[in-house]
Amino acid sequence: MRKLLLASHGPLARAMRETVQMFCGEDSRINVLCAYVDSESMDVEALIDCWEEGREDGDEWVIVTDIYGGSVNNAFMSRLGDQSIRLVAGMSLPLVLEVLVSLDSLDDKGLEDLVDRIGKSGTKLCVVPKEAEADDEF
Repeated sequence: MRKLLLASHGPLARAMRETVQMFCGEDSRINVLCAYVDSESMDVEALIDCWEEGREDGDEWVIVTDIYGGSVNNAFMSRLGDQSIRLVAGMSLPLVLEVLVSLDSLDDKGLEDLVDRIGKSGTKLCVVPKEAEADDEF
């Protein structure tokens, strides 16, 4: 089975899962790893070791971390030799929703395309259109 792990500094991963479940409902394929939230979560490597011990044979994982180059992402980078995991950095709601809804059919090329598309279109600066500025109406 393909599953999704959201991993972050602090409670972002847990909050992201809760938000995604508002849109998609409960989904047992979503797991979270929240580092640095209390004294028991300060060792990222130990958290990942615990997660790995709980994995079932044959499962494939898409792991989404909060920030590229952060300690959580770097800890997973060192484990990329494991062919059952795919790692994406830059957690966002659009990204996580898209990964989840296509999780069962998502192959490496599809994941690469999704990350490229979300990366280019997911963040926008919103400004008042020039015409609206002149008319003071939207």
